[in-house]
Amino acid sequence: MKLRNITSFAALFLVLMLALASCRSSKRGMKEQEDKTQPTITITTPAEKEKKQQEEKQGAVAGTNFTARVRVTVTQGDKNVTTNGALRMRYDEVIQITLVDPLLGVAEVGRLEISPDNILVIDRINRRYVSASYDEFAALQARNINFSTIQELFWREAQKSDALSYTLPAKTPIRLDLKLSDKGSNSNWTPHTSVSDKYVKTDANRLFSSLLGK
Repeated sequence: MKLRNITSFAALFLVLMLALASCRSSKRGMKEQEDKTQPTITITTPAEKEKKQQEEKQGAVAGTNFTARVRVTVTQGDKNVTTNGALRMRYDEVIQITLVDPLLGVAEVGRLEISPDNILVIDRINRRYVSASYDEFAALQARNINFSTIQELFWREAQKSDALSYTLPAKTPIRLDLKLSDKGSNSNWTPHTSVSDKYVKTDANRLFSSLLGK
């Protein structure tokens, strides 16, 4: 995988999260259908109820921060590339992922910023970006996925595990492996990025279609 393709990482994060969210949504729908046809009675003790309520409240306060270092490996066929970056989330406001040059490990090459009303993907090497509402993404519309859907998945998965792996069905399947470290709640970061007028805006669906080879 060539260096220039490292800028696809941010887009890959989004596409893979959408695929996983869609899968989880389908499974949830199937479970709800099963529950309707086969009703069950669950007895919950007061201690279990309190524990469940505390778990549901974890990270559910608007403005709560979650930060971590991220090591990402993308594998497609017999090619792979690994780089580092950062994951920053501010509950109910933004999910931000930045990725750096895998050779020098300093310069930022890609950024993904998911907000309640907008998705921003920045390709710093080719000086292009995508900034679009959820309605402008065909994949999002087809799956009824919004910021809350993505946040629910991302927030839970990132806090629960230090190693995450996802596979995206494409012309040649793409595997994404993430390792999280230095988890914290630092609030000293800028949640929303301004794009320089030197960058060219790109169509969202065209960017992801070319990424997946479809």
